[in-house]
Amino acid sequence: MKNDNTITIQNLKDLDLLVQQIRRLEQANERPEKKALQQYMSVFDNSGAPAIIIENDMLVSRANPKFEELTGFTKTEIEGRLKWPQFLVEEDRERMVRYHTLRRIREDKAPEEYECTVVTKTGQLKYIYMKVGMIPGTRRSVASFTDITSLKLTEQALRESDRRLSTLMGNLPGMAYRGSNDARRTMTFLSQGCRGLTGLDPAVLTGADAGGYADLIHPDDRKMVLAVIQKAVSQRRAYEMVYRIRLADNDGEKWVWEKGVGVFSPEDELVALEGFITDFTDQKRSEQALVQENIRLRSSMKDRYQFCGIIGKSPAMQQIYEMILKAAASDANVIIYGESGTGKELVARAIHDTSDRNRRNFVPVNCGAIPEGLFESEFFGYKKGAFSGAHVAKKGYIDMAEGGTLFLDEVGEISLHMQVKLLRAIDQGGYTPLGGNEVLRPEIRIVAATNRDLKMFVQKGLMRKDFFYRIHIIPIHLPPLRERKEDLPLLIEHFLKKYDKQDHGELISGRVLEFMNRYEWPGNVRELQNVLHRYATLNRLDLVDTDAHEPEGRLPDFRGPIEEQADVPDFRTAVRRFEKALILKTLEQSRWHREAAAKRLGLPVRTFFRKLKALDISSA
Repeated sequence: MKNDNTITIQNLKDLDLLVQQIRRLEQANERPEKKALQQYMSVFDNSGAPAIIIENDMLVSRANPKFEELTGFTKTEIEGRLKWPQFLVEEDRERMVRYHTLRRIREDKAPEEYECTVVTKTGQLKYIYMKVGMIPGTRRSVASFTDITSLKLTEQALRESDRRLSTLMGNLPGMAYRGSNDARRTMTFLSQGCRGLTGLDPAVLTGADAGGYADLIHPDDRKMVLAVIQKAVSQRRAYEMVYRIRLADNDGEKWVWEKGVGVFSPEDELVALEGFITDFTDQKRSEQALVQENIRLRSSMKDRYQFCGIIGKSPAMQQIYEMILKAAASDANVIIYGESGTGKELVARAIHDTSDRNRRNFVPVNCGAIPEGLFESEFFGYKKGAFSGAHVAKKGYIDMAEGGTLFLDEVGEISLHMQVKLLRAIDQGGYTPLGGNEVLRPEIRIVAATNRDLKMFVQKGLMRKDFFYRIHIIPIHLPPLRERKEDLPLLIEHFLKKYDKQDHGELISGRVLEFMNRYEWPGNVRELQNVLHRYATLNRLDLVDTDAHEPEGRLPDFRGPIEEQADVPDFRTAVRRFEKALILKTLEQSRWHREAAAKRLGLPVRTFFRKLKALDISSA
């Protein structure tokens, strides 16, 4: 850069020398002789920087060798052939014509020095600093140039670097800082991430009358934070810690993670603290949730064939119990998939009951049963007099679920119009009851359920993507009853005890239990419950769809009294005898090929092997 400055000065001196020589000849009324002309043209040609002579019509009449190097054109191509604006980028041409014209009308109004961009013969752009002077007694001018391309590119690179750094600092999910190591932690610089982290503009914490950052630190953590910094600075090492800050306007608190280092002068004096602070709330909650989850897991391992009113000990149901516990330990929204009758609401209640929200309301909503015109008033509530018939104010479902769980059953039935409003309400945009003007921002957890394929709904435009992703955070897929038939005996026992209050109802025979095991149960647990309710009440066992899925033909008609088994002491013994007899018979029919027998019974191979072991059945 120093060499460029030297060339620029030399260039301007050459131009001034040439113009002064012409002026001296003019003032002395001497006609320049050929020798004098050759002399100053020699100065022109041997100038240390590019130079040209421009005629009145802007034609370049003379160019020195340095100008040839600059542009890539030869003297033959330039002199008397090309005009000065032809060397410039299009956006500079009009300005050059205006300067050229102004210089010839009134020279003192035209600038003598300015910058422009030259296009070389190969199309390369070069940034130029130029100085122009009129030749006395003529309509011609002399222009001298300095190539400042490298300087301009450096300036552009610095500006771009500053822009990228500013963009990076502004978009980081946290706050960079520079401040003093005093008890108030006075800040001299804060990045724009300060707004998102603390809710305050950086200027509020860095102005002349600003309060210190220490005022935001939770009082219970403030002493620890200052002690950690002091110790790290004294040992000339970085500090790192997790603590709480209070948000602006008493809007709650956050956990933050901070890492920083002391900046020291050559004299080894502490100049400042520099570092970065970011939101650590989610990570902290996850840690706390893991502790809660472990507690729940340990307390729930005693009775895993029944969990929060859900019956089943099959591997599929054990996985569901695990998912319920994990969902309960989190505060994220849940979507429960399952066929009709699989117990989606039971699972939703189990999540609520085992979560930290169990002291607040669990509000179930059948979205498919709410007319479109009433959806808004049902969810958001209304004030007295909001419409004709609104004689008293009424809370909406969202208000009733405040602090608790809102269960949206058949969530796929919500219209696109209402998805927008519901999304805004649960996404902290808030909602306003009909007839009201106050914006309410609920603190609720959404547990949704459906028997539809919501991804297909999104593809068909029946569900908004943003709404789908808002509720589809923790998915739970409930298995149909036909995929967990090993739970049938437990379910049958549970429902018979529930409906037979006198505990002397007819026992289900092994033959009937076999047929129930082969039945596909299209209505799932709800259908089984209804069948057993009728049986306990009417002593009749009706299977509605007895031929739809039976692999070996139509099942017998059970419309009639169930045969008695007087020799069976209790229900569990009857079930065990039936299972063992059925498996032995199937093994004989399959020539003791266990995989074939399992397939014939419609059981997974691993489940079948477990039953063999439990029933003490060995190979023939």
